[in-house]
Amino acid sequence: MANTIIDLGGNNNGRIDPGETVDMTVTIKNIGGVDFTNLNTTLVCTDPYITITDNSGYFGYLAVDSTKENTDDPYVVSADISTPNGHLAEFQLIAADGAFADTLIFNVVVGSYHYLVWNPDPTPTPGQTIHSTLSSLGYSGNISNTLLTEEPLDQHQAIFVCVGIFASNYTITATSSEANALADYLNNGGNMYLEGGDVWYYDPLYMQGYNFGPLFGIQAVNDGSADLSSVSGIATTFTEGMTMTYSGENSYIDHLRSTGTGFSILKNTYITDTVGVANDAGTHKTVGASFELGGLVDGTGVSTKAALLDSIMHFFGINLTAVEEITELDVEKVTLSIAPNPFSGFTDIGYQITDNNKVELRIFDVTGRLVRDFSAQLSAVGDQSSVTWNGTDGQGRGLPAGIYFVRLNTDNHKETQKIILVE
Repeated sequence: MANTIIDLGGNNNGRIDPGETVDMTVTIKNIGGVDFTNLNTTLVCTDPYITITDNSGYFGYLAVDSTKENTDDPYVVSADISTPNGHLAEFQLIAADGAFADTLIFNVVVGSYHYLVWNPDPTPTPGQTIHSTLSSLGYSGNISNTLLTEEPLDQHQAIFVCVGIFASNYTITATSSEANALADYLNNGGNMYLEGGDVWYYDPLYMQGYNFGPLFGIQAVNDGSADLSSVSGIATTFTEGMTMTYSGENSYIDHLRSTGTGFSILKNTYITDTVGVANDAGTHKTVGASFELGGLVDGTGVSTKAALLDSIMHFFGINLTAVEEITELDVEKVTLSIAPNPFSGFTDIGYQITDNNKVELRIFDVTGRLVRDFSAQLSAVGDQSSVTWNGTDGQGRGLPAGIYFVRLNTDNHKETQKIILVE
């Protein structure tokens, strides 16, 4: 089953955007053993950002092994203006004809997807790891081993490109349509992460590879040698405090240097050469790495692939805004502390309130869904108090690893902080 968005009354980009009302159609194939003669469908969505004003679609006759689209009777769907860009809404389609009834489920992104992972790496596991990690954090996106089938690229707020490590790598040649598409995407304000062991130095010099260095604020120094076993973050950047061992396909990694608006964010722990550079060019943002992020081994605290990827997304300006990380408080009256963070097992959530205030402390997931409410067990006033959270919901069920938000509300103040649950 496929769906189509018809937004002639909106911006006509073929997508449903926040604040937009569109016609929606679906294409159904009859894979059963009999023809349908009077097929009716009903569209259902319980997502709080979505309103369906016409939920019926009539298909009528649909023969076995044939397909049909309800172009003559589309559904009418609206997305609230407050819908976070990249929000993934789940729809159910109930199809019925006489005694037959079936429910089909599909998802529709509102606005642009958060990311696309283009994964031409002949050994695709590292790119698949990036995709699964971003998805587990709550970001919406796709993965593909071909780039141009995902046109237009601007339907993704960021593109992650994984070309692999020698001798199992993919070269983006200077004259390829892929290189032109990626360069155009950046020059039109896109965000891109690009990783590969030879993409910076060896490929442009010897393999007619496209030189992405100027777009990424990167100067390739040399081809590297078998010297990478650990990657560390750089103080005062968004990778500060991160250290992870590396177990990629091999350790022959290009040595890099930041140039122009680029700045080093990751280094080879033992020889201190740069292996990761971030760049805010004003018109676009990039992160380039000469190793495979999927080859990192999670450590403790912030030293995880999830924390690094989430930090990269935030650097790109892509946030999961269903629950915003906010602080509106007089710090002398209310304080909220979380340690350890990230955590696995248990974490202590501390608070201190010096005024007589009703206190509410709740935990939400990245979609804004309440998963745990500690309000009933909090004292209203006093010295430092705390609750311990073990990563479960209100029914004691374990929650998946990912990003959550701790929200503290009093009569006069509110504060929200991010918390990361790791496996």
